[in-house]
Amino acid sequence: MTNLGAFAVLAAEPHDCLDGYRGLARRRPWLAAALTICLLGLVGTPPTAVFAGKLTVFTAAWDGGLAWLVVVAAVNTVASLFYYLRWLVPALSLPSGPPPLGTGSPRGPRVAVAVAAAVALIGAAGTFPLYGLVERTLQR
Repeated sequence: MTNLGAFAVLAAEPHDCLDGYRGLARRRPWLAAALTICLLGLVGTPPTAVFAGKLTVFTAAWDGGLAWLVVVAAVNTVASLFYYLRWLVPALSLPSGPPPLGTGSPRGPRVAVAVAAAVALIGAAGTFPLYGLVERTLQR
């Protein structure tokens, strides 16, 4: 779901480079909010569903004696921050001037915007039932 939401933002606001997203939060705040929720969901930050899934998998691997696998997965998660923050920082920063030539139109396809918003809402609100699972996992 989070990948779908991130790609929906890309379809709604297509650019040739990451700098083209500079100032997205000012131009299209709801689209920037959807992008932020989706990318932080991909990293696995709370309160997203990916966090609940990673916590469950990491706990199962740890309990199974695969501590090395938990370390590798945690390092991979930290490394993924670099890639996702490279997209978020320009999107949430102020624009430095006019958008680069050949970038997306100010109004993207409405379907892509709707998909991005729906996925962000599902990703944010749909995790509350998972907290019971997380609580049961932590009680082991």
